[in-house]
Amino acid sequence: MRKDDTSAPTESSTICQLLAPALDRLPAAITSNIDICRNADVSYTKALLAFLKSATESYLGTNICYAAINLDDVSKHKASVALEALGALGLHQVLSIIQTSLSFVLAHKPRTAPAFDEEPWPVLAIDYSVHWFAVGLYTIGEDGIVDPVEGYVGGPRIDEEDQLGALRDTLSHLFAHPPADIRLPGGLRHLVVYGDDANNEEFRRILAEALVNEQLPVQHIRDLLRDASVSSSVFDGPASTAYYAHVHMDTSDFERVPSAFGCKWRSKLYSEEKTEL
Repeated sequence: MRKDDTSAPTESSTICQLLAPALDRLPAAITSNIDICRNADVSYTKALLAFLKSATESYLGTNICYAAINLDDVSKHKASVALEALGALGLHQVLSIIQTSLSFVLAHKPRTAPAFDEEPWPVLAIDYSVHWFAVGLYTIGEDGIVDPVEGYVGGPRIDEEDQLGALRDTLSHLFAHPPADIRLPGGLRHLVVYGDDANNEEFRRILAEALVNEQLPVQHIRDLLRDASVSSSVFDGPASTAYYAHVHMDTSDFERVPSAFGCKWRSKLYSEEKTEL
């Protein structure tokens, strides 16, 4: 998503203050092309989502009413922009917005989970791409439930002058200042590595050196690196989100999720005879 728009917002004008309440009460099918009172960030995001929505509907041969979103940055502004853009297109959320790193951990979490009397397993997730990197710490609890460690999941750091050096410093800081109840890196149970440059040899060397510098047993380091889940596709995370959204749509809770006015009537996907959503 582009940087926050710093120009004077159109929605602050008198005409928009008068029009907005009326527009909000109209079906999205009528107002989806009216952008005069929208924040520029919303308009740009809506244009991108409209393209994806159109491509999806063309492939399916019918309209869709719901969506699930991954965001690198789930800060309040970014999330509100995405939600407003979705609403403007007549799409309602199936799940809460999922941070991209979480979607990749869900896609590549271990096949086993801690026993009920075990502590949650710490998992380190690293996105290494050509123009950015991100580091996040998660835990996997009983039944395989994945939770972010509050304060230890960062958004992407973009266009660093020395990206490998910045990554090295980030890992060193994380290992030197771990959460109070997690021992790092010795307590790590799993590594998830993803991104369009995840197989970069220099990146893998920096990661190994960061672990070695902490004086871990050599065998533990070898096991972590050997058993690391390295994503083979940048779509692994979105595919995981799509899977969990589909599972949720097959529950009784989903029956209470509203759709935009008239959306289901026009779609071939949501009739009572359909079992696939």
